[in-house]
Parts: sequence; C-alpha cells; structure tokens
Amino acid sequence: MLSRVWSPSGYLTIFLLSIAALWYRYHAKFRDVSTGKRRATTKLPPTFPYIMPGLGTMPLSYIWNPMGFVKNPKNFFQADRPVRVKMLNYEFYVVHGPENIKELFKNSKLCNHAPFLKYALSYVFGLPPSAQNIWDKDDSGGLRIPHPESAVESRNRVDWGGHQGMAEFLEGSGFLPFCRRYADNITQRLHTLHLRTGDEWEHHTDLMDFVGYEATVSTMNAFCGPNLLRLNPDFVQDYWDFDRNLQTYMRGTPWFIAPKAYAARKRVLDAVISWQQHARDNFHASDIGPDGDDPFWGSSVFRKRHEMYLAMDGYDYAAIASEDFAALWAARNSITATFWAVFDIYRDPELLETVRAEVGSCMIGKTRENGHMAFDMEHLLRVPVLQAVYAETLRLRMHFYMIRMTDREDMPVRDWIIPRKKVIVTLTTVAHMDHKIWSTGLYNEHPVDKFWVGRFLSTPPEGSSQRYSDAAQSKNTRNSTASKTFSMKGMEASWIPFAGGHRQCPGRHFAKRQVLLTIALMIW
Repeated sequence: MLSRVWSPSGYLTIFLLSIAALWYRYHAKFRDVSTGKRRATTKLPPTFPYIMPGLGTMPLSYIWNPMGFVKNPKNFFQADRPVRVKMLNYEFYVVHGPENIKELFKNSKLCNHAPFLKYALSYVFGLPPSAQNIWDKDDSGGLRIPHPESAVESRNRVDWGGHQGMAEFLEGSGFLPFCRRYADNITQRLHTLHLRTGDEWEHHTDLMDFVGYEATVSTMNAFCGPNLLRLNPDFVQDYWDFDRNLQTYMRGTPWFIAPKAYAARKRVLDAVISWQQHARDNFHASDIGPDGDDPFWGSSVFRKRHEMYLAMDGYDYAAIASEDFAALWAARNSITATFWAVFDIYRDPELLETVRAEVGSCMIGKTRENGHMAFDMEHLLRVPVLQAVYAETLRLRMHFYMIRMTDREDMPVRDWIIPRKKVIVTLTTVAHMDHKIWSTGLYNEHPVDKFWVGRFLSTPPEGSSQRYSDAAQSKNTRNSTASKTFSMKGMEASWIPFAGGHRQCPGRHFAKRQVLLTIALMIW
C-alpha cells in the first residue's frame, strides 16, 4: 500500500477550495434571498446567508461604522422581504419595506411589549428588582381586555396600565391644557430671555444647549408643575447627562466602570423622588383645577399613575420614580428634533424667509395677560413648508429600532409567518433612507441623507436656488404657497418616527405642536 504525504501546498489547496465553496454557498443563498426564492413547503422567512457555519452573520463593520453598515444595500436590514438573522446561538427576524411594515403594524395587537419595556426600565431607568418581578408575571397582554389565559390581577397589569394612562392623557381631555401650559412656558421664557441674560448678546457655542435647555424647562414645567425644577435646580443638566450615557446603561455596563454615568442617573431619580415626596406632603384634593391638574403633581397623569403603581405588588416610591422619569425622558426626541429643525432652517436663508413668512401669517397679535405674541395654533399646524420642515427633520434625524415579539401566536407578514416568541426588528433609518421611496429631486440633487423639504411638498421645485422663491417674494404666505401642498400620501409605512399600530407613540400629537411652536418663536 502506498502512503501519501500531504505537502503544505496540498493543505493550502484544500483550504482555498473550502473557502471558495463557502463563498459560493453564501452568494447562492444571498441570490435566493434577494429574489424571494423559497421552498414551496414553508412560509418561514429565509435565513440571511452567512459564510462560516456556526458563527452566522457577524456584522463587524457595524461596530465602527453603524450608519455605513445600515445603508449598505447588501446587509440584512435592507432585505425586501422578512429574513431570519442568525448570530452564534441567537436569532431574530428583520422586517423591511412599506408593505411588510404595514402588515406588521396591522397585526401589532399580537405583540407582547413587556419583555422589552422591562429591559429598558431595569437597565436604563434603574427599576428596582422588587418591581421587575411584576413585569415577568404580567402575561395579560397590551389590550384593554386581558388575555383569557392570564390570571394576573387587574391591579397588576403593569404593561397595559402604564401605557394606557399616558395615552389617555396625551390623546384625551388632558392634552390641550398640557399643550397650553407648554406654550405659555416656552413663550414666556423666550420673550423674557433678555431679562435672564442681560441686554448684551450672549454667545452660545452649542445651539443644542440653548434650544435644549429652554425646551426642556418648558416641557418639565408643563408636565410636572413648577416644583420639580424649583426643588432640583440642576435637573435639566442631569437630564441631558443621563441621556448622553444611554448606551452605557443599555449595555449593562457595571457601575464601577462608569461611575459618572450612574451618578447622573441617581441624581435624576433622586430629583423625581424629592418632587413626588413634596407633592405627597402638600397636595390636597381642593388643589385640583378645572382641567384636572394641580400645582404639586402638575399634570393629572402623574397623580393618577402614582395611585396606580402604589397598588401594584412590589412597587414603592423608588420604582415609581423610575417609571415616571422614563415618561419624562421620552420627551427628549421632540426636544432634539426642535434643535435640528431650527438648525436646518437657519442654514438656508431662503427656507428661513419662507418659514418666517408662514409663521407671520399665523400670528394673532399679543395676549392681554402678558403682552407676548400669540399664534393661531391650528393654522400653524397646517402651513405647508413648516409641516415639511417637521416631517423632513424626523425622517432624517430620528434613528431607532422598533423591536416586537408575539408570545401566543405566530406573526403573519404578507406571505410569511414569523414564529411566536421570536424577536422582530425594524429599523427606522432604513425606511427613512430608502432611495426607492423618497424623492431626490428631478436630477437626484437631493440625496436621502441630506435635508430637503421638497420631499413632502406636492410641487417640489426644480433647483435648489429657486426652491422657495415664490414664498420669499411676499410675507403673505397664504397666497405665495398656494401652489405648494404638504403631502404624506404613500409614505405612511415609510415615515415611521412614531412607530405604528395600536401602541403607536401617544406623544406624537404633542410633539408636532411643541416643535412647530418653538420653531415659530425662535425664528420670528
């Protein structure tokens, strides 16, 4: 018998052939995913192809260039149909494309949000372990009527109770009084700015610091009344220090590695606890005003949430502070959007002149109470270019993951079935940057990663130099923009800064009023 001795070149040949085979397999599977080819016997989404068996898809480039990875048309976030993504021993499903997203929103009542909310509350907002247990036990679902198989007491329906209370406030009778309080606060603050800073111009190195501070103060006062900030003068600074450390909390970084981050979180939670202790000590039922609010708790929603959470097993004052600070922190998106909108308006003199003309057409004079300017808010919400500024700001600047999971039934997404208890991920960035959906101008001169309000105007102008020339000729914007109509037609599942479905962000109505009014005050 002859024995064969393998040379180094022989091993190299086998290695290269193996790599070539794996590469061919990867491209064949990628071609199947790209063309929608699948087995006739299954409705499960295809697995996104990967090269090395056992490892799965390893998106290493996401670590150092997340935006570049997301925008790469060959990554799993860009698949036109639902795909299964495998990473080591973990898997999730990605849903992209307007028709698929519509279906996801349509069937959103099947989803269980509790595991993800518990994670955020625990890791980010410091929910104590005693209160975390109730989230593990809450299998009643996110609908008004609990799931028939659930044995959770009504008082312990923590997921539904927290969301529904805030939704009723932001979409019900408390909404307009809340908006008026914000309008009064921000108008007074911006009109009296010179009294707080002196007659000399003050240079701000960071526009976000200025806009963010004024809008945050006004939002907190509208939500909580005056005592949160009166008792805790550094709360706004701590609020944004917390926000800057969000990824630290999300990753579960130990406190001894990031002591400053956890010190910032402790300060904001202590501030909420001290405000609510002051409210408990001083509030009386006779303090409630005609709109249901009072000077100690501020908005009625916090008074009602306090009673609701205290009735739940495992909840104490510290747990309530975590829940309520999470609700306050949610306002950061609209505050940040306000900054970006003001920034982009001031960068374009023609756009500034157009929006300023629109804002001027909405003025109704000065109020008798304090002599500050006032706007016809319903008219302000309808002027076309300002609406386009708002929509384009959220399209371009709001990046987040929509994470969902069904726990009792499979999730149908058009021709596909995603198994229950599997994580479903949709990325707003991909939807908002889809060049197949969004207009880029007649000559592609407005790429999707640049700010351009023409995407939301029914008659987008041909060139950047003439974009707003009609409106800029006159302060009478009612006539000068008559040919321009704000339109979201066909964009319902591609413009998703507030997610969608039955748990769509309840703060979306306030966010639009907040951003548009603050812009109006800043530019007029």
